[in-house]
Amino acid sequence: MRFPVSRRALLLYGVGGASLSLLSGCGVRIDTPPDVPTLDETDQLRNRIARILAATTAGDNDPETAGEDLQKLRDAIGPVWSPPTEMATEPPPSEDPRTYIEAAEVVSDAVFTALPTLGSTLIPVLVDVATGLALTAGTEHAEFIRSADALIRDSRKSGAADASGSSEPAAASNSPESQPPSADDSTSPPVWNDILNQARAATYGYERLAVNFDTKSRERSSAVARLESLGSLAGEMLEKLGEKNAEPDAPSWKLDPIPRDPETAKELALALEDGVAAAILPWLQRDSEAALRLWESARTRTIFASPQVLRYSYPGDSGEAEAQK
Repeated sequence: MRFPVSRRALLLYGVGGASLSLLSGCGVRIDTPPDVPTLDETDQLRNRIARILAATTAGDNDPETAGEDLQKLRDAIGPVWSPPTEMATEPPPSEDPRTYIEAAEVVSDAVFTALPTLGSTLIPVLVDVATGLALTAGTEHAEFIRSADALIRDSRKSGAADASGSSEPAAASNSPESQPPSADDSTSPPVWNDILNQARAATYGYERLAVNFDTKSRERSSAVARLESLGSLAGEMLEKLGEKNAEPDAPSWKLDPIPRDPETAKELALALEDGVAAAILPWLQRDSEAALRLWESARTRTIFASPQVLRYSYPGDSGEAEAQK
């Protein structure tokens, strides 16, 4: 089995390759060359996105924040990797120069089409970067958002159909680490219950905040529509938990802030969506099916504020996602 290659490992390998070159130049014989990391399909996709972003520059028709957003995306996805030249068997691939909007189209299509085959801890950063690109580019071209939404939903249906129609698990999901916890797993109730509780809390919050907007406003319509997707999320968690493991609904939820007008209602909506994103992160780290739920949260959030280019933070060089604080 091929394990994901961390950014730290790739950077250290690059240093090791440079050292090998220097030793070879001094006539030092090395009988056993270091192993070259083998990239699986998910690692290859991450590396391709890194190359795309490295070759991207903000254009005149891109969003105003394109330059700043581009750097955030590069930092999150990590550096371009290729083996040292003395180890490479072929030239590293390259990407054509692109504008931000052009890169958004290519990256979102690549990630959301590949969702059923993703199977490593790189899932959050790939989904997060593709989502941020699609939504920020969508401020200039709304069709990007519609296209991304269709791709995500089609990929989820495709993944579900493949899982039900085959007795063999997908190659990208063979490892225990890549499998989502089942309802019988002793570690699963906390994960699924955390998401269930957050979905219930968000549902209550949207019921309270929706009435603070005009009946025909975009915010009111989106808040009402969000109730449906949150109900779907809660139902999915109940199915995963089963009757015995699901925690009872809480008698009341504390809202911060309490929605009293459009402004406080918007603040509450953002807080609710940040809570949803944090709750689903452990699921997303194991299962690409959670991508739809992150997308729904991120897209709804854009109704009440500017698009958030990244829903998670990526400290250090590990590439591990952490919920925004």
